[in-house]
Amino acid sequence: MPMAPHTRLISVCICTFRRPDGLRRALESAFALQIPSGCTLELLVVDNDASGSASTVVDSFRAFTTEIRSLRYVNEPTPGVSHARNRCLESAAGEMLAFFDDDEFVKPDWLVELLACTDRTQADAVFGPVLPSFEIPPTPWALASGVHDRQRFPSGTVLPWREARTGNVALRRSMLAGGHRFSTEFARTGGEDSLFFATAQSQGRKLVWCDEAIVHESVPAQRMEPTWILHRAFMGGRTYVRLEARLGHRLPYTTFALRGLVASVVSLATVAALYLRGDARHVRHLCRLYGHLGKIMARFYSYGPYAGDA
Repeated sequence: MPMAPHTRLISVCICTFRRPDGLRRALESAFALQIPSGCTLELLVVDNDASGSASTVVDSFRAFTTEIRSLRYVNEPTPGVSHARNRCLESAAGEMLAFFDDDEFVKPDWLVELLACTDRTQADAVFGPVLPSFEIPPTPWALASGVHDRQRFPSGTVLPWREARTGNVALRRSMLAGGHRFSTEFARTGGEDSLFFATAQSQGRKLVWCDEAIVHESVPAQRMEPTWILHRAFMGGRTYVRLEARLGHRLPYTTFALRGLVASVVSLATVAALYLRGDARHVRHLCRLYGHLGKIMARFYSYGPYAGDA
């Protein structure tokens, strides 16, 4: 029986930087994906290491390609996540582009669920949950911090841009109209995806949640250490203010520094009271305190290491 024509090309994009084991696991899950009816699949790996270190891993999967599931490798030597994501946008050939990261792996029905939700809701971009997959049993401190917990919504919920991330998303190529790209101002700090979707939403684009399209994120032991968690909270507060500045908030650095100062005093008192009572919730409030400190210091830390680099 002749095969039905496959007319809809979907590009699944994975940005990677010196994570060979993570990339291998990501590609294993990508090659296990169910391909939606009437579609062909392009797997696109963009390597942000100028030395091309990911090419060996990608080459090891070439034997698994088929007529309806291709594999492409592109090197983006300019360092920074924004440059890698923009290279995906420029290199992908699909009418739909789906993203997940090199420290993540997807369920076999992930793409089917994303596309079905996109068609059902007529959304411009559809997002799904990213669930932690701990490489060792999570520490009580890490669990109490809530840093690896992400809010979930009923499928079909229209999302505010603050809940929009590239770790699990499918978007229409029409989102790129007018040269819409990820800002390189956030290439080394993160937040480029928030700005991308905030701008899109301001232009009338519809962002929707699909709770069935599940991605798992590997959480190594290092990401359960207090130093990593608190650094991430600080970076998040700092980046939040920079985003507000970029989006046109009036006097953002002054406003959020003052708010952060007041909130820091409250958080510090709460941390002390809970800690003295032996209440584990003090950890979550300590993370909030570091987030407020990041807002206070946002003006003086415009650049720095991306919290997700480690």
